[in-house]
Amino acid sequence: MTFENLLLSRLTVNPANDRHGEMRDESAAIDELFRLHEPRMKTLATDIVAEGRVFDPPLVMLHDDKYLVFDGNRRVTCMKLLGDPEKAPTTELKDFFRQQRTDWPGRFPARLQCQVESDRDVIDGILFRRHTGSQGGVGQIGWDDRAKTNFVERTGRGAQISVGAAIESQLRAENLMPSERIPWSTLTRLLSSEHFRGRVGVSTAGNKFRFTHEKQSVLSALQKITSDLASGQLTLGNLWNNEGKRRYLDELEAAGLLPTERDRLPEAPPTRKAAKSKHKPGPSPRVASASKTLIPLGTAMPQWTSRQQRVARIWTELGSLPLNLFPNACAALLRMLVELSVEGYMQEHNLSEKPDLSRRVRAVASSLHERDLIDEQYYQELDRIRRNDELISIASMHRLLHSPDFAPMEQEFRTYWTRLGRFISLALSH
Repeated sequence: MTFENLLLSRLTVNPANDRHGEMRDESAAIDELFRLHEPRMKTLATDIVAEGRVFDPPLVMLHDDKYLVFDGNRRVTCMKLLGDPEKAPTTELKDFFRQQRTDWPGRFPARLQCQVESDRDVIDGILFRRHTGSQGGVGQIGWDDRAKTNFVERTGRGAQISVGAAIESQLRAENLMPSERIPWSTLTRLLSSEHFRGRVGVSTAGNKFRFTHEKQSVLSALQKITSDLASGQLTLGNLWNNEGKRRYLDELEAAGLLPTERDRLPEAPPTRKAAKSKHKPGPSPRVASASKTLIPLGTAMPQWTSRQQRVARIWTELGSLPLNLFPNACAALLRMLVELSVEGYMQEHNLSEKPDLSRRVRAVASSLHERDLIDEQYYQELDRIRRNDELISIASMHRLLHSPDFAPMEQEFRTYWTRLGRFISLALSH
């Protein structure tokens, strides 16, 4: 395998591309790509221009003094038409590529980095692994919804709101902008999920930017963060993974620079807009049923670090196993989740306590309270759960595992999460 910067003029869009089958020549192949995929081709071209580069090197092989493209024909087509819009199949597409070319950042490249192979069997092997499914693990395994969500929350890419633009607008309005330019992409990576945004006091839930904490304390935190970014004190290398993001935010929290629980704003009641319709009213819509799992559908996940892989799997299982079918498994997993959350927090913050779950819950709750992550009311509730031998308590969790007779009903299981879910999330995330 070699990588070479090849002239665009020496690359040939494959007339026998497997996307469409045998065509007459390169021109016909380009026509067919747009006939079959015009909206996606235009979106790809727009993305290439916005980024000013092609990310995946096309796969090519030398053929008749030119390089025939075997993978990346759409990318090469877009680059060729950006280089010479007159080669586009229709007048409308010519106009489109002319406009895109004017938006290209800087000088348009004459060359494109490609992966060059000389063995057709090797090329077919690569294509097989890339484009024919997972093949039991041999080929690429497509991302499921959870994997896609993890990617968006790790990087901030794909979000509908530009977090960087929204924050800069707020700071500019208050004359709090740093003297240097704010790197939006790095700021977006730091605040890539609702968990991290919540720690600095903002949210983009419902596709709307808003403050979740008192405005001045949030602006003070954002001014510090953007100043660190703009000055180069905080870089992408510091924020490459969730551990780095958490480490930086923990430092700000320890310095008293992040909003606290006392700064939290009350939740605004949901607004209901009357829908206008020309149709006669029909029957009332069915109310969505309660979540079938212990961790309710839509609950925000902590941003997992490399040390939390096992507890992350437990969280995932509790968010997918139906309570009515797997009550005993859910009981065991809930106890494990509480124990591992508490143990991880104590190790992270160098807390010591006897190996008794009730005492350890108290130690973690006290630490969260001292750090202003929970208020006095919730701290007292956790203390009651810890001390009292009642239906929803640490003692009852022990009986869930060890008593041959104790088996709470499904709604009682849900009450465990209602009362302990916030504590568990905070212990895992802070």
